[in-house]
Amino acid sequence: MAIVYSITIIAFICCLLMTPFVISMCKKHGLVDVPKDSRRVHSKPMPRCGGIAIFASSMIGLLIYYLLTKDIPSIAFNMQFVGYLIGAILIFAMGIIDDIFTLRAKYKFVFELASILVVYFFGIRIESIGNLNLGFMSLPITFLWIITVQNAMNLIDGLDGLAAGITSISALSFLMLFISTSTSLEAIIITAAIVGAGVGFLPYNFNPAKTFMGDCSSNFLGFTMATVTILGFSRGYTSVEYLAPVLILGVPIFDTIFAMVRRAVKRRPLFAPDGGHVHHRLIKAGFTQRQAVLILYTITSTLCIIAVSLITMDIWKLVLLIAMSTIFITLWLASMIKSRDVKGDETVNNNFKANNP
Repeated sequence: MAIVYSITIIAFICCLLMTPFVISMCKKHGLVDVPKDSRRVHSKPMPRCGGIAIFASSMIGLLIYYLLTKDIPSIAFNMQFVGYLIGAILIFAMGIIDDIFTLRAKYKFVFELASILVVYFFGIRIESIGNLNLGFMSLPITFLWIITVQNAMNLIDGLDGLAAGITSISALSFLMLFISTSTSLEAIIITAAIVGAGVGFLPYNFNPAKTFMGDCSSNFLGFTMATVTILGFSRGYTSVEYLAPVLILGVPIFDTIFAMVRRAVKRRPLFAPDGGHVHHRLIKAGFTQRQAVLILYTITSTLCIIAVSLITMDIWKLVLLIAMSTIFITLWLASMIKSRDVKGDETVNNNFKANNP
């Protein structure tokens, strides 16, 4: 496993060193996000393509793995690696075009469909769930999973450090699962690179952010998370254990599902942006950006622990863990809400005293 840790460290160092140069490039060429509506929570223009460093660092990590193993057939790049790389490049290209020129939804769909067809025909596909063979439904279910996770990660990218942090936590959980079960070398290596790049980007993206990752990276990360789960969960798990990737990616997935339902009820276009996402609601409830992000980090971490335990623990230990986690999150959220209310009352009282000496 030394090579896995090496890939993670290399991707981390590359992203840490590369991001400042990407930030400078964005500023030089005017690739900045200007706050122009109520959905945006930043108050000044922000470099919007910082995630180029995430993509480049991940690719550098995979390139080094290729160079180290190309003469060792048992662990060298196979066709699934190649399929992932082609699909990832297509999705990154779509994102960078959208960041620079704003791409219409139908053209985005063409890129997304092409990338999914590539990985499918290169062998990255959902062929069964437990003992259930999907047959001709394999392609539509593979398509639905990849496009859902990819867009979920794109939609959750609404606060400083949110998408990068959730991706890093989720990828680390997947990496632990893949290593412990040894189900897919491809999934292990790709996920190791994503962990390093994601953590390396966070110092520049966590509040107060110096850059946004942009669609080029949020779509790339979502596509990657979807494909590694297919690779890592393609064999050796029961039907119940297939809930693990859904739990690990629970925050972005459930937020996206609720967004689709909300827009359908209001008869709005399904992909029309709005301010009703979970992170927007936390901000409207009075939490700061950091508090909202940390709340969602905590929920993601708890779901990840439960998901890993779903595969590694017996059922009663898992039930106990879920109960304890629910109690912990409830008490923690209650204490944060109480603290926020106390601060709000103090502010009101101070303002009253100031205006009524």
